[in-house]
Amino acid sequence: MSERKFAIISMTTFGYKPNPLRIVQLTISKLNGEYYEPIFQTNINPEERIPNYIQQKSGLNDSLLLQAPTFSEVANTILRELDDHILVGHNASFLHYALQSEFKYLGYSFKTPQLCSVRLAKKLIPNMTSYELPYLSSVLNIPYTESNNLDDDNAAVAILFQRLILLDDDEMVISKFLEPKVEKENIAPKNIAYQKLNSLPNSPGIYKFQDERAEVLYVGKAKDIKKRVLSHFYNSSEKEITLCDATYHIDFETTGSELIALLREADLINKLDPPFNYIQKKSYVTYHIVPQKNRKGILELKIERRPFQHSPTEIFLKRGDAIKRLIELTKKFRLCPLQTGLKSKLGRCTHGEYNDCDGVCTGEETAGIYNEKVESALEYLNNENDNYVLFEKGRTKEERGFVLVLHGVYQGFGFLDNSQSVSSLEDLKDMLDPKKHSYHTAKIISSYTQRNPWKIKPLEKVGFFLKS
Repeated sequence: MSERKFAIISMTTFGYKPNPLRIVQLTISKLNGEYYEPIFQTNINPEERIPNYIQQKSGLNDSLLLQAPTFSEVANTILRELDDHILVGHNASFLHYALQSEFKYLGYSFKTPQLCSVRLAKKLIPNMTSYELPYLSSVLNIPYTESNNLDDDNAAVAILFQRLILLDDDEMVISKFLEPKVEKENIAPKNIAYQKLNSLPNSPGIYKFQDERAEVLYVGKAKDIKKRVLSHFYNSSEKEITLCDATYHIDFETTGSELIALLREADLINKLDPPFNYIQKKSYVTYHIVPQKNRKGILELKIERRPFQHSPTEIFLKRGDAIKRLIELTKKFRLCPLQTGLKSKLGRCTHGEYNDCDGVCTGEETAGIYNEKVESALEYLNNENDNYVLFEKGRTKEERGFVLVLHGVYQGFGFLDNSQSVSSLEDLKDMLDPKKHSYHTAKIISSYTQRNPWKIKPLEKVGFFLKS
């Protein structure tokens, strides 16, 4: 039996790459020789609400996790238990990434040798119908019941791994899997020394490929600048080879978070118009809610499809989003569904689906009074909604990044020193690097807030969130 020390890991997580994964359950067991022993098991407070599917899958809930320790409180225990051990798990690379993500969130690097029982099984037990744990357990007669209990999963992986070790003569396959990857050094073009590429930071930010005259050829963003830049030189496509051969210098900016990197990339592409950036140069169409007077002098609200312009009004990336907002305005300001295009039937609008209108469609309400309600709705649309801040990790432990949105319009980003006292919008504006609102920044922020709604901090609570 192997003399190596193995730590069997099982966990429950939520979140998606490239954003930080959050661990809410963790089990660590040790395999020394023939002996398997559970060492550490805990729930972990993710310090944010957990999704419904995790509650259904694990039986956990927010109230229960509030009583659990945070990852920072168990981090030292995890490091101590994994010290001098090889991490083993079913899909070990994902488990390693989850731990790495949590430690990175705390500002620390994490890297440990790992062995994946799926990869080992494919090598040592080829031609299986499936390599999922339930199937392997059934075929190999390993006690296993599909449940929400991590201990059962952990025990099954431990037994599976012991069987695989017995099939591996002199542990040749395991030794091969544990060999460190040899980093290729002859990848840099003749114009750049490899040492310069190797000195790039492993942190989120943007990078610029520049020609001999320092003109920018390409702007990119990355959650790991060094890794992403090197990937360009590994790529054998014609476009990448042409770009790399034309590159003499590589500049970069760290941003602390991938969100700010995405926004900074969009800003630089718009300003610099690099020849090798193609996607963001296309013309994009957005949807707008606009007023228009009809023959009776009644202000109607229409959804128009227009090429994007840098206008300080709310834009919609999808027609469906514009319709939802129009429904909201119709209900809130008692507008007539016929005049907002939500109903097409001639005559008086029908009631039921929306609030009763006050009769502008039949002359019971004057056009002047109705138009005042439409003006109020437009003011609400452009001035009262979506005033919030998104707080992100800073470039160092001593600061935090932030993104400011006012009236649904992206204002820019900035960085706050953790020691600074900020309690108002004016304080944020003092440290804001103003940027243009564009189709791409709108899309970036919309996508980010949909995936991370808990990150949205309304301006009236900004002081609270900065102190928390």
